[in-house]
Amino acid sequence: MDKVTYFDVEYANNKNKAICQIGIMCEDFLSGEPYYPERNIYINPEDGFDSFCVQVHGITHEKVKNAPALPEVWSSIEKYFTNSIIVGHNVAGSDIDALVRNLERYNIDIPELYYVCTLDLAKEYIPSYAVKDYRLSTLCEYFGIDIDSEHDAFDDACACADLFKAIVDEYSLDSRTIVVNKYVANKTHDFTAYVSSPVLRKNMSEFYGVLEGIALDNEVTCDEIQALINWKNENSIYSDQKEIKNILHILDKILLDGVVTFGEISALKDELDSYLDLISTSAITLSTQKLDGILKGIAADGKITDTECKNLQEWMYSNIHLSNHFPFNKTMEVLNKVLEDKIITKEESEFFITTINDMLDPVGSLKEHVNNIENKHICLSGVFAYGQKADVEKYIAERGGIVEPSVKRTTDILLIGDCECQEYSNGTYGTKVKKAIEYNGKGCSIKIVKETDFFSDIK
Repeated sequence: MDKVTYFDVEYANNKNKAICQIGIMCEDFLSGEPYYPERNIYINPEDGFDSFCVQVHGITHEKVKNAPALPEVWSSIEKYFTNSIIVGHNVAGSDIDALVRNLERYNIDIPELYYVCTLDLAKEYIPSYAVKDYRLSTLCEYFGIDIDSEHDAFDDACACADLFKAIVDEYSLDSRTIVVNKYVANKTHDFTAYVSSPVLRKNMSEFYGVLEGIALDNEVTCDEIQALINWKNENSIYSDQKEIKNILHILDKILLDGVVTFGEISALKDELDSYLDLISTSAITLSTQKLDGILKGIAADGKITDTECKNLQEWMYSNIHLSNHFPFNKTMEVLNKVLEDKIITKEESEFFITTINDMLDPVGSLKEHVNNIENKHICLSGVFAYGQKADVEKYIAERGGIVEPSVKRTTDILLIGDCECQEYSNGTYGTKVKKAIEYNGKGCSIKIVKETDFFSDIK
């Protein structure tokens, strides 16, 4: 056990473990002399970011969009892992697993990997009554080790190095008593196909819904054809990405003669289907985005017919699992109301279209102005570009605001971070926003405010 590599990664999402940061140090186990320079590398994961992961490490798409992808850096760091013992905390199930998944994704040969897990070592030698848990931060506190920034890959790798040495020293371990394991990849979960842009993922799934919405009344109007043209123009900026290139090509051919048939819509949906089967998005989010698209397709010609309402109702009942997910419940409520007498009047059609248009701009509807927050009860949700939640809380307290941990009837403002706003634009609302909307429906007046509006409007 001569060459030791202390290793930690942060990843963009839990499903694919697409790496967005790598921290590594490599040194001689006995002398402590470095083999190679320490490395703190930000990686473009070329995949979507889970809001949960962003909340943990604070790395966003914006921060790493210009960083190199893993294949660009692997050739310079492969030597850290060959003929070396990798040391990390839960390193096999988390960090090495992420590395192997990503190497497989890019068809890069995987070296033989051997490791020592500081989590396993701690559980073997430190009695459970001595610590509240075996998290890296808890164990570092137990040994008096400072972590500069928890959930920063490089700082965590450094902390693992210090923790490993502390355990070795405390319990007089040597290379003969430390168990070294060979990593065996878990083949039960293949790497899911990915798309680099979360906006593009949302647009693609929503477009499927648009096609369904247009076809609901068995008629394709000029306004609906224009909606297809608008979608093509808006998404042409992604034409260099393989995921959308073929769809844009098919759409160009369909629009060439100025007539859109149901056979052409069906062919386009089939092409989208092959993409949606691979997308790494939750079923709820995907269905919600499709519903947004259906509503856009219905609203494209500015009216809603009996046939559209009945077919929409059929779709809603077949997707009842979306209950309690915006905008499903609101859509169902209005739909049942206008279908109550089985006749759609002009006024009901206009009301439904207006309701649809209001629901289709969720981020815009979150724009509320705030002039003064003194004595206002404010709840925070999401990840903030301004800084950590503690920084935002301090900002509010200095201006006389009162920060609350949860949404209540007495809450005046629900402030959502920019990262979470992006999630909402994808059709996935958080529990705090749902609760605020629910309270407002019962007569409360909670302002739901975007971070950018809050800091620009507040005095």
